[in-house]
Amino acid sequence: MWVRKRLDMSWFDLNYAMMKCGVPLRSRREQIEEDWSAGDDSFVCLSVRTGFDLLLQALQLPAGSEVLMSALTIDGMVRIVREHRLVPVPVDVDIDTLGPNLDALQRGVSSRTRLVVVAHLFGGQVDLLPIKEFASQHDLLLVEDCAQAFDGVPNGRPVVADCSLFSFGPIKASTALGGGVLQCQDADLLASIKQIERE
Repeated sequence: MWVRKRLDMSWFDLNYAMMKCGVPLRSRREQIEEDWSAGDDSFVCLSVRTGFDLLLQALQLPAGSEVLMSALTIDGMVRIVREHRLVPVPVDVDIDTLGPNLDALQRGVSSRTRLVVVAHLFGGQVDLLPIKEFASQHDLLLVEDCAQAFDGVPNGRPVVADCSLFSFGPIKASTALGGGVLQCQDADLLASIKQIERE
């Protein structure tokens, strides 16, 4: 078990990072996107919250639309939902998995629900397959917040969610002192996200 707030980096890592600061930003971003997943479904962003904000901008959901969210989540994600004039609907989590309880998801869904956001917390990985089935039945977009769950293997994990958000801040096990990656399975939606970021 890692001690909370322990920085997972060496002097070599810091020196390498300083050296890379001399490389033009555009080429670093393109290299990360290419390394991450062949560059066709990934977007490098400032953080998970930045990527989530861009996603909600691109979706252009009507005010009052509901977002089912793990009741145990990061407060900043809930704030972003509210800032887009959307309604966060907390969903009770299963105490054994910390994943959203399927019965609670069924109770929380309504005709105004548009998204399900699942947070993988404390290094755990929620089994998304039953949640994906639920989301598909209700025509909902499934978003996973992997800010606390990245295990260092970008291409080794199964793609289940429509959008996945990863973070590399200073307290993460695979830190880069900052930054994030958004993976999106919908090419048109990803193109909209990139366009909004460019503007």
